[in-house]
Amino acid sequence: MRKYGNLTHTAFSEKEPESIIEIHLKPLDLMRYWRRIGILSDFIGYFYGFSFLPNVPTDSMDMKNSEIVNSISTVFNELLENAAKYSYDKKADIEISLIHRGKSFEMLVRNKTNESNVSAYESSLKEIFSAKDLEKLYFQKIESNDPDSSRSGIGLIMVLKDYPVEMEVTLETEGNFTIITSRIVYFTDVSLQS
Repeated sequence: MRKYGNLTHTAFSEKEPESIIEIHLKPLDLMRYWRRIGILSDFIGYFYGFSFLPNVPTDSMDMKNSEIVNSISTVFNELLENAAKYSYDKKADIEISLIHRGKSFEMLVRNKTNESNVSAYESSLKEIFSAKDLEKLYFQKIESNDPDSSRSGIGLIMVLKDYPVEMEVTLETEGNFTIITSRIVYFTDVSLQS
């Protein structure tokens, strides 16, 4: 098993979950109707955003403009897009677990892939998690005009630099396939992360 990431705070995982949602999706459905990723991400943002707001808005526009709702949606969207993009068998399940524990929200996404996808993703992970300055790496990627920008890592870089998250990615080989497990912990109280 190979691991990449910056996940250092694990004490939150000892806390009893307040809620757990598990979802199984097919990459083919997500890629055929790419908008579904955004719809599901917005739903998750709204669903869990209520848990972290000090005052629940009565107006739906206030909820839609909430920073916590938008950031949860953005982070989850990036995880789901990567799982769909890097899945080998487009009919194999993407397994998603969403766990709310106090002031943290954990997103786990598992998908199956092949060696060529693993190589591309692993190369990106190594670069991202060894970078001293994610802001600088972000702008280098944007300015590079890479013809294969869909695998540049820009989305993960943005999530790691702009949101109160820690991430761990594990790669486990099972026969001819590799299982990618991406785990992001979103801290609604940044003092938990420090």
